[in-house]
Amino acid sequence: MMNRRTFLKAAGAASLIPLVQLPAFAADKVPLTDPAAIGLKYVEDAAQATRTDKMGVAAADQICGNCRFYIGDEPEWGPCQLFQNRLVTHGGWCAGWVPRPS
Repeated sequence: MMNRRTFLKAAGAASLIPLVQLPAFAADKVPLTDPAAIGLKYVEDAAQATRTDKMGVAAADQICGNCRFYIGDEPEWGPCQLFQNRLVTHGGWCAGWVPRPS
């Protein structure tokens, strides 16, 4: 049987759980046939994309790895916020590309 003190301790500990930041893990790679990938014109090789200069960054310099939505600095594949943290290739590109803040 739980007394009031035990209950309050447990409730207090449980209330701290949202304060702990857990890393976002991507479950799988974004398939090129995914409707979101098609809509954002996602490609796994940025050289295959039709890009234009954007926000002061040359088209050739735009890759997933330097986009603000790419999480972390993984050299091959990393989670992307635009695709619900599923994996995209570091050297890929999509129309949602935005440069990382300096």
